[in-house]
Amino acid sequence: MRKHLRLLLCGAFLVAALFTFNAFTSVPAGMNPHTAHAAPATAMSPSYSCPLPVLQEGNSGWAVKLMQQSLNWWYNHPSTGFTAYVNHYDRGALPITEDGQFGAHTRNAVSLFQDWDYKATGGVDRYVGPKTWHALGHC
Repeated sequence: MRKHLRLLLCGAFLVAALFTFNAFTSVPAGMNPHTAHAAPATAMSPSYSCPLPVLQEGNSGWAVKLMQQSLNWWYNHPSTGFTAYVNHYDRGALPITEDGQFGAHTRNAVSLFQDWDYKATGGVDRYVGPKTWHALGHC
């Protein structure tokens, strides 16, 4: 009897885990997979700390690539308004190559994003810190 109860409980936990995993991996069509489960900007407290690194020109790696992918996502979805903003001010700035290298082209794209969403990012500083990560849909 105990063995059956243990199997039943394990099965219930497995089903619960699968439903939880599915809830965080399935994103409605047209939504940014990076921002689908992000907290709204108003939920960010002043003492908020982001586990993602602060990025600047010259950095490289997975975090830079994640940031580049997010910038391209915002650009490739005209409904966000970022596409029109970029095309008005600097038509050649985006899309950027998702190579994990924070060079001049990526810096220009970050500047445009920060200028476009200056209230959420805190202004243009060309660094990708907690506020910019949050505005991109991370943290």
